[in-house]
Amino acid sequence: MISTDTIFNKDIFHRDPLGYTIPNDGVTKVGPIATEGEWAVARYELENFVCKGSYHRGLKNILESFLDNLDQPVQPAVWVSGFFGSGKSHLSVCWNFSGAI
Repeated sequence: MISTDTIFNKDIFHRDPLGYTIPNDGVTKVGPIATEGEWAVARYELENFVCKGSYHRGLKNILESFLDNLDQPVQPAVWVSGFFGSGKSHLSVCWNFSGAI
């Protein structure tokens, strides 16, 4: 028998998506944090950053390269690529929060 019960997003997510707003309207900016609004965005970005799979491997590679070259006058560049909506900017901004760039 097929169930006719309706499942809502708010019932399956850890946080009800209707209970909060995205403070940056989904647009990530990398740069210094100066205002309370920018701190709100930073808190949101870090609270919602999922570091698994490719993200985990990418951050690990970037961090290892950074630490391996810490005593050098310059650091190797990092190229972040991916499809639209894949989280490139989110990865970059969370890396920026680490203070390494």
